Amino acid sequence: MSNVTVVYTKSELERAIERQDKTIAVKSASLADDVKTLKSASSGAFALAVGSAGVFATNFWNPLGWGSGIIGTLSTGTLVTAIIAIGLSSTLLFAIYNDYSIKGRTSIQLAGGNSIDADLVMERD
Repeated sequence: MSNVTVVYTKSELERAIERQDKTIAVKSASLADDVKTLKSASSGAFALAVGSAGVFATNFWNPLGWGSGIIGTLSTGTLVTAIIAIGLSSTLLFAIYNDYSIKGRTSIQLAGGNSIDADLVMERD
């Protein structure tokens, strides 16, 4: 497979998504787990979690804002944790959710005949 982008960190993942790379191989188990959690969510849970993470992040100084963030977090806790851990903008989170399909731990063929083991492979739909 040619044109594979290998990423180890969330900043590398962010750049790959912004470039709309076709195939992204994630070589970090924790980052791969967060992406899997994000992709496995229902659309309603995903929207609620993104909103809750945003409310909580923007209103951390305001005790009244904590309530909204906490309610959403209790409803979608693991998903919110993954969203915060990935730390990408909502636009990039939606790109992962809508524009990429994922494969779990696999070996991927690189141009030139070499292969690598990846914790997760994302392919642009």
